[in-house]
Amino acid sequence: MYQVTIGDRALRVAVRAGDDGTFVRVDEGPEVRAELLALHGTLLSLRLNDAHEEVVAVAREHGEVQLALRGLQYTAEVVDEAHARLASVVGARSGAHAHLELKAPMPGLLVRLLCAVGDEVEPAQPLAVLQAMKMENELSLPRHGRVTAVNVTAGQTVEQGQVLVVVE
Repeated sequence: MYQVTIGDRALRVAVRAGDDGTFVRVDEGPEVRAELLALHGTLLSLRLNDAHEEVVAVAREHGEVQLALRGLQYTAEVVDEAHARLASVVGARSGAHAHLELKAPMPGLLVRLLCAVGDEVEPAQPLAVLQAMKMENELSLPRHGRVTAVNVTAGQTVEQGQVLVVVE
């Protein structure tokens, strides 16, 4: 059993490997067949039952995973349930982060910057457009806030994981 925290939402995720495949259950939802395949670099193919998505995933330190899915960027904290319980007892878990960082999910060219320091932004509002692998990707964050830092300019080449925008 794992605890996956995305923003303010904590999910319990159970993974079961069987002779007929791998299955996952989120919270008290139904168990679904899951398949995750590497396509190219950090680009993955995720299949849940008959639904299929492409996702960019980059593992960071301390169980943090940067995800880009359908043009939105997320930061997930993944810990096994025993560590999550221990952290909540001793107060070590960070909970709601004071700020969110929009990081480049892959190397590319920053085509457009759609925000400035001081802007109030909404969840899923595009903040930047990154051109990578001949495609333009709108990047956003899942929570609202105020832009406190913009670390790049339009026309700049960025590296995977580089912090583009900070929102508090």
